[in-house]
Amino acid sequence: MLDYTVFLNLLTLVLSAGILKREDLNVSLGGDATFSCELPGAVGVKQVIWQQHRDDGTLRSMVTFTESSKPQVDDAFVDKVNVTVASVQSTTIVIKNVTFKDEACYVCTFSVYPSGTERETACLSVQGLSEITSQFPDTPKGKDIVVSCSATGKPRPVFSWWSEEEELSDYSSETFTIKNEDSTETTTSNLTIPHSQFSGKYVKCVARSGSIEKSVNITVEKQIRDTKTPEAPRYYIVSALVMITSVVISCVVILLHRKRKKDQKHLIETV
Repeated sequence: MLDYTVFLNLLTLVLSAGILKREDLNVSLGGDATFSCELPGAVGVKQVIWQQHRDDGTLRSMVTFTESSKPQVDDAFVDKVNVTVASVQSTTIVIKNVTFKDEACYVCTFSVYPSGTERETACLSVQGLSEITSQFPDTPKGKDIVVSCSATGKPRPVFSWWSEEEELSDYSSETFTIKNEDSTETTTSNLTIPHSQFSGKYVKCVARSGSIEKSVNITVEKQIRDTKTPEAPRYYIVSALVMITSVVISCVVILLHRKRKKDQKHLIETV
């Protein structure tokens, strides 16, 4: 009886000696990441667990199932993870619509009796570019206007500015970059547009991150027109002052003329 037990244990070790997995994944932002683990010919598998390896070194349970129970997905991953294959010999999960926060390593574990556990790890890298946000800063530079674009990506986004299919390389621009905790970088580009040199209706902001490119058209016609509006009130004020001054002078001249005639008449009557 002892020899038979030893034989079964050895057979179990042999059959469950190799765990197969796919290689580490590099997925574009918004795509799906598929991870698979297999334990061919496994005997005595009691439980299969998928876990996320967190930055603090801890493991967070994502999916758990046994031969007799359906996969249980942790509440935090219910809308994020699909289990497409769930058996004690093979398991596959899909992480949907990946974001930069999903960039981590993922561990699949087969709990085998009596040999212990078989564990393997595969890591996910996410590359991509967020949507571009644009705005007009509150403070204009004199008669010029400033337009701003921002985007977050990995690798670092690089900006260029265009109008009518021509790059605005002669215009002044400033770029600022912030490194984020999730290994992405947020870049902001500010372009100064001198309205005296620009006659278009919009500028195009183009962001590139690796092989990914996104762009947005920003209408500047109204902002450029608004920079000219302060001239109009000033013109009317000056014109009004000129008119008032002219009227006052005219009145003074008339009064002086009448006084002079009155004085002359009085002098004649006196004589």
